[in-house]
Order: sequence, then C-alpha cells, then structure tokens
Amino acid sequence: MRGIVFVLLITLVGSQKNDNEPGFSNLKSYLYNYTGLIQIGLEDGDLEKSVLKLSCQVKISRVSQEDHILKVLSPQVEEYNGKWPRDPTLKTPILTQKLDLCFPEPFKFEYRRGCIGNIYALKNVSVECINIIRGILNLLQISVNETESVYELQEDGVGGTCLTKYIVQEDKAKNESTISRTKDLNNCTNKVMKNIGMAYVRPCPTCPLNITNTRGAVAFNYRLKYMDTGALITHVDSRQVYTISPFNEVGSTAVMDTRQNLTLIETTTNQDKMPGILLQNYGNIHYQFPEDLPQMALHLIKTDNPEPRMVEMLEWLIQESQLQLHTETPAKFLELIELSRAATPEVLESLWKQFADRQQYRRWLLSAVAVAGTTNTFTFLKQRIHEESLNSLESAVTLTLAFHLTKTSSLTLKAAADLITCPGVQKSSALRIVVDLGYGAMVNRHCADFRPCPAEILQPLHDLAAGAVSEGHEEDMVLVLKAMGNAGEPGSINYIKKFLPGFSSTAHALPENVQTEAVLALRKIARKQAPEVREILFQIFANHSLPSKVRMVACVVFFETKPSVPLVTALANVVQRERNLQVASFAYSHMKVLATGKIPQLYDLSAACRVAIMLLSPRLEKLSIRYSSVIHIDGFYRNYRAGAIGRVYLMNSPKTLFPSVLAKMRGYYATSAMDIAEVRFDLEGLADIFRTQDNPFAESSTYKKIRALGKLLKGWKELPSEKPRLFSSLKLFSHDIAFVLVDKELIEKATKLVTQPAEMLTALFQNGITGRWTQPILAGELRHIVPTCVGLPLELGLYSASVADVSAKVDGKIFPSLTNDSGPEQLLKASLLLSADINSSVSTHLVGVMAINTPHFQSGLEFHAKFHASIPVKLDAKIDMKEEIFKFEMTPVQKQTELLGVRTKCYAVSRNVDEPNSSLMTPVPPDMIGFDILEQCFGSSKVRSKRQRSMFDIASRAFTYGLKEEFHHSQRSALCSPSSYIKLSSLGYQTCLTMKECSTVFFKDAYLHRFFGQCEVKLAVKPEAARTKIQLEVQADSKSHSNTIHLRHTEEDEDNEDNESSSYEDQRAKRKKWKTEVKKEAAKTKKSKGTELPKFLRHNKSSVLVADLRAIQNEKKITIFHLELHNELHTSRPTVQVFVSDLKESKRPKLCAGISILDPQKAEGYLKWGRDCRDYNIATKVEYGWFAGYPAMQIKVDWLRVPPRLEAAASGLSTFVPDMACRLGLSQREQKNPSQQTSVVVALTSPRSCALVLKLHNVTLYDTNIWLPLPLPVAQHAEDLAMQPHAWSFISFIENLKGRCSVSQDTITTFNNVSFRYIMPADCYHVLVQDCRPELKFLVRTKKAEQSTDLIMARIDFANLEVDMYSSNGLEKLRINGTEIPPENLPFTFNSKGDILITHEKNGLSLKAPEVGIENLFYDGRMLMIQVPFSMTGKTCGMCGRYDAEYEQEYKMPSGNEAKNAVSFAQSWILPSESCTKESATIPRGRANRY
Repeated sequence: MRGIVFVLLITLVGSQKNDNEPGFSNLKSYLYNYTGLIQIGLEDGDLEKSVLKLSCQVKISRVSQEDHILKVLSPQVEEYNGKWPRDPTLKTPILTQKLDLCFPEPFKFEYRRGCIGNIYALKNVSVECINIIRGILNLLQISVNETESVYELQEDGVGGTCLTKYIVQEDKAKNESTISRTKDLNNCTNKVMKNIGMAYVRPCPTCPLNITNTRGAVAFNYRLKYMDTGALITHVDSRQVYTISPFNEVGSTAVMDTRQNLTLIETTTNQDKMPGILLQNYGNIHYQFPEDLPQMALHLIKTDNPEPRMVEMLEWLIQESQLQLHTETPAKFLELIELSRAATPEVLESLWKQFADRQQYRRWLLSAVAVAGTTNTFTFLKQRIHEESLNSLESAVTLTLAFHLTKTSSLTLKAAADLITCPGVQKSSALRIVVDLGYGAMVNRHCADFRPCPAEILQPLHDLAAGAVSEGHEEDMVLVLKAMGNAGEPGSINYIKKFLPGFSSTAHALPENVQTEAVLALRKIARKQAPEVREILFQIFANHSLPSKVRMVACVVFFETKPSVPLVTALANVVQRERNLQVASFAYSHMKVLATGKIPQLYDLSAACRVAIMLLSPRLEKLSIRYSSVIHIDGFYRNYRAGAIGRVYLMNSPKTLFPSVLAKMRGYYATSAMDIAEVRFDLEGLADIFRTQDNPFAESSTYKKIRALGKLLKGWKELPSEKPRLFSSLKLFSHDIAFVLVDKELIEKATKLVTQPAEMLTALFQNGITGRWTQPILAGELRHIVPTCVGLPLELGLYSASVADVSAKVDGKIFPSLTNDSGPEQLLKASLLLSADINSSVSTHLVGVMAINTPHFQSGLEFHAKFHASIPVKLDAKIDMKEEIFKFEMTPVQKQTELLGVRTKCYAVSRNVDEPNSSLMTPVPPDMIGFDILEQCFGSSKVRSKRQRSMFDIASRAFTYGLKEEFHHSQRSALCSPSSYIKLSSLGYQTCLTMKECSTVFFKDAYLHRFFGQCEVKLAVKPEAARTKIQLEVQADSKSHSNTIHLRHTEEDEDNEDNESSSYEDQRAKRKKWKTEVKKEAAKTKKSKGTELPKFLRHNKSSVLVADLRAIQNEKKITIFHLELHNELHTSRPTVQVFVSDLKESKRPKLCAGISILDPQKAEGYLKWGRDCRDYNIATKVEYGWFAGYPAMQIKVDWLRVPPRLEAAASGLSTFVPDMACRLGLSQREQKNPSQQTSVVVALTSPRSCALVLKLHNVTLYDTNIWLPLPLPVAQHAEDLAMQPHAWSFISFIENLKGRCSVSQDTITTFNNVSFRYIMPADCYHVLVQDCRPELKFLVRTKKAEQSTDLIMARIDFANLEVDMYSSNGLEKLRINGTEIPPENLPFTFNSKGDILITHEKNGLSLKAPEVGIENLFYDGRMLMIQVPFSMTGKTCGMCGRYDAEYEQEYKMPSGNEAKNAVSFAQSWILPSESCTKESATIPRGRANRY
C-alpha cells in the first residue's frame, strides 16, 4: 500500500512540473497579434522623434515533441517622423510589400521548456528576415524555476547571453501567473554586437561596467494560463531602452525605446504538418549579422548598378569644385565611397579605363577606392601597382589608406602578401615601407580574434626577418621589426629575439637603433602574452652591458604592460644599484610621473610606483636636465568619463649632443583607450656635419703627435667614430605608418642644396609654380551595431569626411641673376620680386547617428556638423636684401567672402531605398523663421567713426557688438534664442563674426543639447572699397625719418592737428582743456623720473626697425599705423623700445612699450597707450635676489591707469585665480595687498623644485614645494647658485651646460663636477684633457713646475701648434712652437679668421680655440681651467673625465676601464718619460667628493 501511495505522489509532482513549463499543445494552433514599435529621439518627450512600427499576426503550431511551425500573416510596416504621438503613423506600402516577401513559407523552430532552440527556414531567406523572426520568438524565451519566486541567471536572447532576473507571482484562484523578466544588456557573457572602424580602440577588461556611456536594458511581462498540457503564454509585452550619453550627463541622452506586444487572440484545431521541403538551419536565437558591410547610416543608396551612379558622382565632384569647394563635397564623397564598396571588379576596371587619363577624375576615384575597404577595391589597387600605372605619390597614399582600412580576409591577406614581393614595390624604398608596415597592421586586425594566429599569415614577415638578418642592412632590419611590431603576434617573439642582445649571440654587433626597434616590437605582443614579454624586458633593463637607450626603451615598454607591485619593486631594486645615472634617472623619473597619474585605468600601476619610489635613493631627485627624464601631462574628467595622457621621453646619451625623443599621446573614453599618435626622433653626429672643418686633421703634425703620445698610455683606446644620422618615425593609432633613416650622404646632399640654392631658385623664377591639389579623405568611420529586441539592428555611428583643396600660382624674379656656383652670400645681396596667388580651403562633414539601419530602410536620429574654411591670399613682395627693405602687398578678398563657417543641426530621419524622394528629415528642434544675420552685421549703422576712436583703443571698445532678438512661437512651441554678431572695421576691411543659436524651451543646460542648439557660426570679410589692398613696408636700420613719431609739439602745432582731425568746435574745446590739464600735471611731476620722455627720441637717434602698415583703396594710400623699434644694447643699461602711431590722425604715438636691464639683478618694462602714450600705463619689474635663503625671481605688475573694461577683467581674475589655485593644491591667506599691483616670487629650492608666492589684491597664494617636470640646468645645490657671476646666469642654459675642468692646489675638478686631491709627481706630464674622437683635435697636458711645487705648467697641442704656458719670476710666460711670445705681442691670433686667440686676462693667459673644441683655457701659474662646449659631451678623456654626466663612473682609464681609486685613475694618465716615476704620486688624506 505504501508503495502505491509513493508512486501516486511522484506522478502528481511530475504532472505539476509539466503544468508550470511554457509550451503548446500539439492539438491546437495559436494565433497571436504582434506589434513591434521603435522610437528614437532625445530624452525629452516633447521633441521630434523617428518612429517605426511592425505589426502582423503570428500563428504557432506544434508538430512534434520539440518542433514548432511559425507563420507570419498580414505583415504591415508603418512609420512616423515628428512629434510623437501627435499624429497617427503612416503606412508604407512598398516596405510592407518587401516585408511580406520575407515570409513566403512557414518557419520551423525548436521549443522545449520555454527555451528557443534552432531556427529553420528556406535557403534563400535573407538574414534580415530571420532576425525579425528571432525578435518574435524572443518573447517566448522564458526560464521557469518552480522552487523560487525571485532568481537570476545568464539567459540566451536576441542580444546574446546576458544576466536576467525573474520575479514570479502566482494567482491560484485564476490558475494564472505573472512573470516579470529583466535583462541587463551591459552585463553579458556573450554579447552580440559588431564594431566597425574600432580595431585601434582597446577595451579595458578590468574597468567597472558602470563607467560606460552606453547603457541598455529590456523588461518583459508575461501572463501565463495553466492548462492541462502546460503553461500557455497568453500575453507578453516588452520594453527595451538603449541610451547613449556622449558626455555622460544626466538627462542628456539619445534614447531608443522599443516596445513589443504579443497577445493571444484565438486558438484553433491544429492542422499544420511538418513542411515537406528541406529547410536550412539558421542557428539559435542569437542575432546574426549579414556578411556584407551594411551601408553607412547617413544615406541609403541603391547599389545594384553602381557604375552609372559613380560616373554621375564624379562628374558632380569635378564640376562643383572647379572654382572652390562646395559645402556638400564631403557628403558626396561619402556616397562615392559607398558606391565603390558595391562595385564589382569589372565595374572598377571599366571606370579606370574611362578616367585613368583624366587627372582630376583619377584622383577622386583612387581616393574613394582606397578607403572603400573591400576585397574588390584592394585587389584593384594591387593590380594597378603590378602594372606600375600609379606614380609614387599616388601609390604611397592609396596603399597606406587601403592597408589600414580594408576589411581583412584570407583573400585580402593573400593579395597583400603578393605586394611584398611585387617588383614595382621593391623598386621604391618608400613603397616597401608602406607595404611591409601595412601588412603587419592588417595581420594585427585579422588575428585579433584568433589565438594563435595562423602561421601561414605570419610567414611573409618571418621570411623578411630572416633575410634582413642575413644581409645585415640596418634599414631592412628596422623595417621588418616595425612590421612585426605592427602585427603584434606572440608567434614572432623568437624572430624578434634574434635582434635582442642577451638572447642572440650576434645581436650585440647590431646597430643600437636596431636593438631599440626590437624592444619596441614587443609592445603589442605584451597585450596578448604579457608575462613572457615582461621577463624579456626585465632581463634587458637589468643588463648593464647594453646601451643606455636600449635599456631605457625597455623600461618604457615594461611599464606599458602594467606590471604588478612585486615586479615594479624588483625593477626599483635594480635602479637602486644602478651606476649608469642616465638609466637610473630615466627609470626614477618614469616612476615619478606614473605615481602622480590621474587615469583610473592606471590606478594600480600608480600605486605600485608610489611604493617603489620609497625604496629609491634621494640622490636621483637632484639630478639635472643633462640626465634622461620623462615629461608627463595627463587629465581625466570623471563627469564625462574622458581623459588623455601626453608623455615625452627624453633619453640622453654621453655620445650624442641631442637626446633621443619619444613623444606619444593616448586618449581615454569610458571603458576604452586609444593610442592617438607617437613620434620618435634620433639625431646623432649632426653637430659634426654642420661644424666647418677647414683643416685636414688627419694630415696635421698635431694629429700624428697626439696619436703617438696616446700609444704611450697603457691600453689607450680612442672613442669610436660617430656615423651622422637622423632617424624619425611616426605612429598613428598604435601602428607604425612611416619612418625615415637619413645617413651622412643624404645629410650632405641636403646641406649642399641649402648652401647652393641657385638651381632651385632659378627654376622657380624662370618657370614659376602653378598647380592645384585636391585631396579627399575618410577622416573617420566608427560604428557600433547592436540588435534590438524587435530583431532590427541599431547603429551608433560617427562618420567624418574632409576635403582639402589648394591652388597656387607663384612667379618671381631675382636681380642680379644667380649662377650655378652662387651661394647664400650672393642671395643676401640680391633683390627679389615675388607674386603669389594662393587659394586654400577645407571642408568637413561630420555625422553622428543613432538609427535603425537596414538595406531597405533607415529610421533614427542624425546629428550633422559642417565645417568650411577658405583662405584666399594674393601676395606681391619686393625684397631688397642689400638695402634691407621689405615691401609686401596683400589682397585678401575683393568681395564679401565667408572665411569660416560652422553649422550644426539634428534631424529625425526616415528613409526608404525605393522611395528616395520621400525621405523625411525633421529638424530637432524645429527650424525658426530665419533672417540673414551676416547681412545685418555688414549693413549695421553701428560702425564707429574712425575719427572718434583709434584702433589702439582696444581695451575700451574696439568693435561693434550687435544683438538681435526675435522670439517666434510656432505650432511646435519653439523658442529662438538671440542671435549676435561682432563687427570689426580695420585695414580697409569689415570683419563680421556672427553666432546664430537655435533652441527650444525643453532644452537643458547640457553639452549634448548645446551641440544640437548651436545652429551657425560665420566669419566673413568685406572690403570697404572696390579695390582694397593691405601694404606692409619694413626697413631695417632706417635713416629715413619722414614718418618719425614725435612726442614733443608746440601748442600751435597741436592746434593745427586738431583742426585737421576734427571740424567740431566742442571737440576742439575738449582737446584744449585736456592739454591744459596735461601741462599742469606735467609741471607738478617735472622732477619725477617716470614722466620723462624716452631718451631715444630726444636725441633723435636712428631706428633699428621701421614699419608702415597701409590700406590702399582705389590706388590711394592710407597709412594705418607706423611702428619704430629702437635699441641701445651696448650700454650700461641695455634698452629696447617700441612706438606705434596712427598716422591717420597725427604722428603722435598711440602705443609705447619698452624694456631696460638696469643692472645684472634688475630689469623693468612698461606699456603705455592713448594720446601721446599718456592715457593708460602698465609697468613691470623683474628682479633677482634671495627669498628665505634661496635664489629667487620676483615679478611685479603695476597698472597705474587702465581702461574700465581691463580693470574689470583684472578684478574677475582676482576671483578666478584663487579658486583655480585652490584646486591645484596651493595654500592661501587673506591679506590686504596693493589694489593695483600683482606680484609673484619664484624661489628655486633645488634644481627640481621651487617655492611660489603670488600676491593679489585681497589674498596671498603660496606653495613651498612645487615639483618641476624637468630640472633646471643650474648648479646641483642651492648654495652653489650664490656663486653665479650674476643673477641673469640663473636662467642661462648655455653657460650652465658647458663643461669646466680645473687644476688648482693639488685639487682636480672634472667636467662632471667631481673633485679629488692628487699630488702630481715632479716632471711628469699628465693628460688633463684631450679630444678622444678619431679626429684628435687637441691635447692639454699639465705637470708640476720645477722651481715650485705650488706652480704648474701647461702644454696645449692643436692646429699644428704647441703652446706652452708657464710661470717665471712671478709672470706668466707664453711659448708657441718653441718661440717665446713677448707680452707686448698679445693678443695673438692664428689664421685669417681669428679662430685661435691668446690674450692676457685677469693676471693670467687666456686661450680660445672653439673650432677645435676649446671654448676657453685660463692659466695663471697656480690654476689651470679649461672650458669646452656642450657639443663635446662624451667626447673627451683624461683626468678631466669623459664629460658624460656619469659622475659615479668618473675614473675611466685610457683603456676605458674604471680605476679603483683616484690615484690609480690619475696615474693612468701619466705620459711616461725618463724623469718621471709614478711612485712619487700620492693622494692626501681624504676621499673624492662631488660638489
């Protein structure tokens, strides 16, 4: 009995379980009404929207245990464009007919326990139709949990597998249940989406989901009726909301609101059977994208026969751009791109045959085909390269665009690989760079979803690597490394290791630049295989035998991999023990800037660097600008989820004068990052190229002597010779685009072209230059496509196209004519006549869309922004180089011309491909009743009188400002905000800037709405007369004073000028009254220094520079202003003054400015303007001194009299500056300071930090420790700054970078500022310093004098001279080549140029020979000091050291090895002789120090 009861209980439970599961009876058919509605618009509910509605009846029948049949009956498509839901939707018969064709036969789908399985349909049914069926079936997808009423799970749907939450409510009385189902479309494990044009945007997998700017969710409500056969779905409604907020502002979003409704209307007897025809499996419920690239969502074009449309479009582009660019040209170019994507190979070949010989058509066609990005277009370009039918420029431009914009596939990759070995490509080094780098970028995009990347795809790059290693060409090795770096595949690591020292036995012999590129090639690989790459980079950085630059680049890449705290700490331990100060300084500086980062995605790395910095020695903080460092600027705006980083890596080397520079910029937005641009420069040995080398050093006796003496030194090695070279590379969006490697031969050719310009200039002046260049480009195509619950695709897109057009006609003449051997000196004595007519313009069209985009219809929101700029220039120039007279005439425009225009507008759009003329574009907000604000500006009567105000009265009111208010209330309740304009009349032209803003009462104060509301901005120019020109005449060192500015006038002269300038008696009376007041004031302050007139004019001295700016109207010259610049630089008070006058009124100055250096510690300046420069006055003082025991600079600005508007602006700044200072972390204190004065004190507390005190009217701002991004090139310690000869050397970069070495009182101070005590043995010459390059230009020796141990002797060998300096009887003597030079014969010069000069100076002898590398050598018997230029860095040796800033490795012996101590170091530089014994050398008690 118990067993029977148990069986019955189990049966009861099982039957109840079946009742709760959704399903259909196999005995009945179920007919549902279905409606799907999509509306897209701004968040405000009362604005225009685009609406699309799909409706039909759906019949569902069960034909087997899991198989069901679905029939779509009476489909209908309706649309609406306007303010929803004011009017009913409109039926669209053509779209309805197309939709009806989608459902000719029933569909089969698998359905079990509420889950949709595979979907089956006829073979020829389009993917778009299947997706609509998926949208309907998505309503039937439901997972019922009998044990819980609230639960969540990852569930399949149209949008992928996403987090779904359920709430179940049962009504047992009615035998029904209600289920609420919600999905978070941002939390999906397998999200269905498609990104186009975002291959270079890197996602952040660790970023939280809530910082995204796009959000999506969908909610379902089910009503289930429990039947005997299970739970029957009687009603389902859903609502999906997808929002995008570009600026992450609350209430400022574009919204797609999708609603579905499925209601059971009747049930009938099931008479359906399984279809007898074979059906194709189209997969599960997940949305599927079609294979073909969908059209851009900004137009809808029929592409079934593209050739006629392409010809028509080319004709339009050529005709409408004959004179100037049409504003619609970029939009038409986008259509041409769309048609090119649809073109077959036959169509492309046909078009090429038509237009290959027509240059303008050819350029537009190639530009469109290059960016179309299809396999057909890429194959077409490949064929043109094989035929060599494109010139070098066309090939480089089109291939660069095609490689980076073409959709990758096996066919395109094969075509790209064929181009690598193409003979036409191999002939040109530029094309080889484009193709190889482009192939690497194409591999990177193709293998983004493949792990690992197929070996056959990487093989062409690996073959290139093997060939480059065997041949050993530097350029080939750099190229293949950059190509593999573009690919960024782990499969290339072993090939890259062949170029890395420490991983290959032959890599140490490779050029340093190749090793550097090998390290950089690991950057992208680290994104896929970070642990292995970090291990390689760490080994390279820790290898002290490698070049400094290679190790520093390894440090850069290491930190780009975002290492953890233990790895960063391990690197810090290496830095702590590092003796190479360039590497240590670079790593420390890099960690320092990373520790202060503000980007959320780098917070973990910043924290790790802050920990590591605590482990490092403070000595690294005090290193100067000579050491490698990193400059870092970043910012992140949390409210907008956007930020950017800019970094400059400066990698110094003791071998080169210029540092290697690596600069990059990266942008961050929401959960993604993008490397925008990166440039790299390496300059080596350029200083030697440009330095004159008249003496053949290798043939001089000095060279032979120095080489012979060097052989006496144990193990002496000269430094290797430098190969002058210039290397530059460019990266865009993390891919190498191009690089240039220029060697000595090319540099010399370029130098010859500059120094012998006759050939180039002769061609210009004989033939002139005439031409026009038009270049269209697809500036951007970013598309993010996601499915809606209806089964239609929603596209969020950003499109941008630009067209640049430049036409030029340049002619010229030169007198006298140049000959073939003419150099720059002949050019400086010639007269030039140049005439140029240049018209340049650029037009850009940017479109942002949120729309349903299908091949048949589009419905959504579009934002259009158009930018157009045109700069016409007609210039005539007459340049007399000998007389130093320069005259320029320019005719900007001859009629009213719009120079700049920006227009924005938002539309609700509905398009139908079969009815192009019926497309609807409703403005959002609605248009207003317009008026021409530009015409109103030029026609305004508010033009100020030229006699009433001069152009120098800018601070008070220099322009006319107009404001027009028109409030128009239309049926759409639109309100138009005021339009405004600014008008400026000067130089014979009227300039108008107009701003026309359109808004609605519903618009909010948000950036998104501001972009939609700003309608138009224009900048236009109009000549005041029919023929107007602008003339500028400049004369240097003028002796003509026809227009000289006068400051002193008699009263009679002033009255005469008043009569000329005005005929109004009241104005004359006012001027006389003003003159009287000025005279009284001048009498009171007669003895005041501040009221004295400038000394230059009183003494009537010649002008250094005179300039006149005139407007020529109808051949009549009107001088607008006259400028004179005076200077007295060779006096005790160097002074520079500038005076400007408006000669239309008088010759009196209207603006005066000057600056004077009062003494080595103080300078002052002034700015005065108004009548006789007396109305307004601003004074500035700059002073150097001490502040709190530190050297400091103080700047004071006093505004004695300023216009009211300028005073109001200063008052506003006094409020704004404290607020910004508080945000930056400065302290502040309320304090009463002078009301018309601002002062700032900057004190240098160390080379890398400063203190700041800023005094404003009511507050004092200060900070005692401001970190400087770069150390200042001054002494290393603050107390040493006091030893500067005068305060101006505080900022003298050149002087502080020069190397100084001295020997005095048994103390030797090296170029690197390391001092040690050493007693030289008697009669032993020591090499103090010498040129250790292969040229061996000079040698300086020193030894103790025989008569006294306090005296030293010096011998200098250079330029076939042997110069001895010694002391005898208290006098310094000079002997040259064995002949004593009497004091009366000084100064002594050698050669005609006077490059070598020996003089008496400060009780001693001074020798200057800059051409050989001796900036200054001073000898007074007890002290010998030598100074070398910064260009000698790393090129010296001897007891003065290498001058390489590596003071911790100072004691380098002739062999290059490091000595154990100072004695061994000094003794290694003794030149052996019979009278010299090293054993007599001693070192006093103590140790070497660095001061």
